[in-house]
Amino acid sequence: MEDNRTLQQGLDEFNKKNEKYFYQRSYTEEGLLFLKSHDAAHVVFGCNTTLYGEGVVKIWTSFGTTESFWKIVTGYQEVSAVELFSAYSIGHFAKNIFRLLLAIPKTLYRVKKMSKPWPFYEYAGYLDTPISKIREEYNIEVL
Repeated sequence: MEDNRTLQQGLDEFNKKNEKYFYQRSYTEEGLLFLKSHDAAHVVFGCNTTLYGEGVVKIWTSFGTTESFWKIVTGYQEVSAVELFSAYSIGHFAKNIFRLLLAIPKTLYRVKKMSKPWPFYEYAGYLDTPISKIREEYNIEVL
């Protein structure tokens, strides 16, 4: 799928579409940096903010970026990511959990096929780059 939007355009659309999740919460400077990098990963890896999309982006970021697994885990703890899951309804959970479980091996396979890890915190140099070009450079095949 060809996506000619730039990463910045994709981030702008992502933030506008998901502004309901960005409620008034205070974060540390590290937490804000993590969230911005996490949002860029959502756009690059083509993940939405459903339980399914959040689970898939966690796999991509944990194993397909320049950050270590434990630093990613620490970042999720810093922003209290588990609290966000409480916003999902039981119906949403039921609808997405099995789909997510089935996607785990497929996502890990695609992570292994990447040509190089995505620069989790150093993405700013790609803001004016079309998303399709980023995916081509990193050999990212979204689900």
